[in-house]
Amino acid sequence: MIRSMLYVPASSERFVSKAHERGADAVVLDLEDSVAPNEKEKARAGLGEAVPSVGATAPKFLCVSTRPKT
Repeated sequence: MIRSMLYVPASSERFVSKAHERGADAVVLDLEDSVAPNEKEKARAGLGEAVPSVGATAPKFLCVSTRPKT
């Protein structure tokens, strides 16, 4: 059961690195709403490192939030 979800801007290495310490049942790596337009490409490029670091330690569920490029 997922009781809490933590939305983390995927462009913030500091937030991503500490997301697993916050006690949430799920972590959402946000690539859209919480990421500045000029940081979106950097956030997408960093998923290769962010997903394993967040998903391997604490949360039971990991989601990546994005919209298709237009």
